[in-house]
Amino acid sequence: MTRILLVDPNKAESDQLNASLTQRENWHVTRVGSIIEAIREAGENSFDAAILDYDLPDGSGLDILDFLRIGSPGIRIVVLGDQKSEEVAFHALSHGAGDYIVKDKHLDVELPRRMGVLLENTSPEYALVETLMPHAYDTASSIGAPPQEKESAVNACLRELVNGSIIAAGVFDHHGRPIAARLMPDIDADGLGFALATIHGQIGAVWTYGNIKPIGYTMIVDVDGGLLGITAIPGTFLVAMLFETPISRHRALEKLEAGAARITQAMQA
Repeated sequence: MTRILLVDPNKAESDQLNASLTQRENWHVTRVGSIIEAIREAGENSFDAAILDYDLPDGSGLDILDFLRIGSPGIRIVVLGDQKSEEVAFHALSHGAGDYIVKDKHLDVELPRRMGVLLENTSPEYALVETLMPHAYDTASSIGAPPQEKESAVNACLRELVNGSIIAAGVFDHHGRPIAARLMPDIDADGLGFALATIHGQIGAVWTYGNIKPIGYTMIVDVDGGLLGITAIPGTFLVAMLFETPISRHRALEKLEAGAARITQAMQA
C-alpha cells in the first residue's frame, strides 16, 4: 500500500484530490489541513509520499519539508502553489521536494500522474528527495528502558532541573515527539519538538551534503527574555532548556550540558 499525506486546508479541493488519488490501486490518502496536524500525523505514522499546499493556516508547506524527510526516509514530496513562482519552486526542490505544481483546472489529473512518476522511479537520478536520517551518525545504541519507565524517570529529572534560571525544559525523540516536558503555558510542546527536529535534520545535512560527520552539537539561541539551549543526547534524543535572564551564555551552556548529562542518566536508569 502506498501511504500519502495530503496537507490542504481547502476541504473542497482536498475532497477532489483525494478522490483522484485513491483511484490508483493501493493508494491510501490521509488528509490534514494545517502544519500542526501534519506534524502530529507524521510523528505517529510513516508515509511514502506527501502533497503539501504552499499556503496553510499556520504557515507554509515548505516549513515541514525537512520534518517529513526525517520521519519518513525516502518520502516523495510534491508542493502545490496557486501561482508560478521560480523562488518558491527553487526553495521546494532544493529542500527535498520532488516536484512543484501550480494548481489549475487540470490538477486532479496531473497530480496523480506526476506523483506516480516520483513513486515509480527510485534511482538517484530520478528520486529527487534526499533521505536525511538524523540518527545515522549517532554511534551510541538506543537507550532501552520501556517508554513508560523512561517517561517517568525523565519527568522526575526535569522537575529537579527546572528551577532558578532554568524556567522550562523538554526532551523529545528525533521525530520531535515530546517524551517529557515542563514548559510554560504559552509554549507548545509539539511546535517546539518540530523546531528541534528540523534543526537536528539540518545538522545531519552537514554530513549528507558536506561530507563532514557530526558527532554532537550544543547551541545557545538568544530569544525574547532569555536564552534557549539545544542539544542532542545518545540515542538521538533532543533536549531544550529555556533560561531566564540575567544569565551569561557561558553559564547557560554549562547548565545545558550538565542537565543533558542528568537526563541521559535518567533515561538509562
